[in-house]
Amino acid sequence: MRILMILENTFPTDVRVEKEIRSLINAGHEIVLACSSPASNDEVKDWNNATIIRKRMPRFIYKSSVGCLRFPFYFNYWREFLKFVFKQYKFDAIHLHDLPLSKVAKKFSTKYQIPFVLDLHENRPEIMKLYDHVRTFPGNVIISIKRWHKYQKRYTKLADKLILITNEAKNYYMNNYNVDPKKITVMSNFVDLEKINLIPFDNNILNKYKEKFVVVYFGDTGLRRGTATIIQAANLLKGHNDIHFLIIGKSREDRNLKRMIDKLDILNIELIGWVPFNKAVSYIKASKIGLCPFLRNTHHDTTYANKMFQYMAYGRPIIVSDCTSQKNLIEKEECGSVFEAENADDLAKKIIAMKQSPKYKEMSDNSYNAVINKYNWKNAAEQLITLYQEL
Repeated sequence: MRILMILENTFPTDVRVEKEIRSLINAGHEIVLACSSPASNDEVKDWNNATIIRKRMPRFIYKSSVGCLRFPFYFNYWREFLKFVFKQYKFDAIHLHDLPLSKVAKKFSTKYQIPFVLDLHENRPEIMKLYDHVRTFPGNVIISIKRWHKYQKRYTKLADKLILITNEAKNYYMNNYNVDPKKITVMSNFVDLEKINLIPFDNNILNKYKEKFVVVYFGDTGLRRGTATIIQAANLLKGHNDIHFLIIGKSREDRNLKRMIDKLDILNIELIGWVPFNKAVSYIKASKIGLCPFLRNTHHDTTYANKMFQYMAYGRPIIVSDCTSQKNLIEKEECGSVFEAENADDLAKKIIAMKQSPKYKEMSDNSYNAVINKYNWKNAAEQLITLYQEL
């Protein structure tokens, strides 16, 4: 099949999209990816045997995307772009990444009588509730979460196939939107072991922390990810000289994190900032525990973070907050422990307990074996291949 993928961003990089493209091409499909953002250039390029059509998006159009359900500019822009793409190629299916362009993709699907696959990386209306620009003026006037839920309900039911991250997400869409379970494929953000095993370690990083019991967080550092809870736990554990915290990544809220650390005057935590994944793995390798301390909400309850499986690929036990999906997985695989979200005292106690646990090695082995045997991209890709075989 020749599949049109649509991505509202620059490509590369988007790790999930990259993995899907590679897997579909290896299965014999042809991929054309249409992507656009202000950071894109107008060009057509080959990427690992996929055709990437990039278009530079005007800044005004990009900013208008927040109000796309009220104003036509953003959808009109994408309609014209995709008209151009369809003039160049004939497609057998449309594969849309994330919710916003569902209305546009469905119209092209209907016009050309080809299947529409909706690949939801997240629960968009639920995660939008957490964004500052949605909660403050003028976003809180322009953007209606209720309208986005209606939009999501409509197009998850109209899609021919729906790809979700977790079984908990599947239950959410079945129970809240009455989506037919037969058209849902669960395909999680598992690690590509073939690629991750080729990444060399930085001995300078490993040697720097070899005398420390390192607790690491890697990813978006926004407060909704529980980063403030990490800092509060570090403060509670500052009397333990060997325990050291690393927060790797960035967000607009990094200033708030630095202020917290300075105010508490603690030296057992570092804000590393953003580093490429090839370097981040060395920090994970230098660690003893990986953290997923997300705050509780519908989005976090029904998704997995990439970092969880990246920790597991290096045999690191994980301490997670009690968000449903990650809690269920950690308890099922016995590869870590669970603390109450936003409870720094509980997190600190769980860190000490894991450090002293006679089952630390067992949890480490369970973590690694779970990725080797189950939670890897080779297994996830089989679900994607089966989906397109059914089409």
